[in-house]
Amino acid sequence: MSKPNIKGLAVYKIKLTTELLEEGMEAKYGGLNLSDKQREWAKRKVIEEITSAVLIELLVTSPDDRFNLSDVHQPSSDQAAYDEVYLSEDGQSVIPTRYSKVPKGEFIRVGFYLHNFDPDKPLVTSYGVIELPPVQDMPEYLQKLIPYRPVD
Repeated sequence: MSKPNIKGLAVYKIKLTTELLEEGMEAKYGGLNLSDKQREWAKRKVIEEITSAVLIELLVTSPDDRFNLSDVHQPSSDQAAYDEVYLSEDGQSVIPTRYSKVPKGEFIRVGFYLHNFDPDKPLVTSYGVIELPPVQDMPEYLQKLIPYRPVD
């Protein structure tokens, strides 16, 4: 068996839409009676949160028992992988898993969101520190396959 390896395939920015902004406002501030000033402040905070997040795709080769998405973060950040999805090797479909269980196989492709992403910092993983490619626009198929859901 080959030595475990992990590679950053892509980093995608989230497309901020009116619908996504409304969903974020509802998740964080729904039900609150906000003044106009408070609503503007809340809106800026939601926009800041959404635009600081990215979708990261990784390819893990020969994973072993050490592989754990809970290990994934950037140095000096408390943000962890969020809404992870395991993908087919070509990245075109989701592999159904129960309770985010890591699928078996020689190759594992995973996509997840990470908040407060700093493009100048590497990613810490179960197998060490890796560099990531530059941030790019998210393809439409990934927006549908792995939709961003605002946190509350």
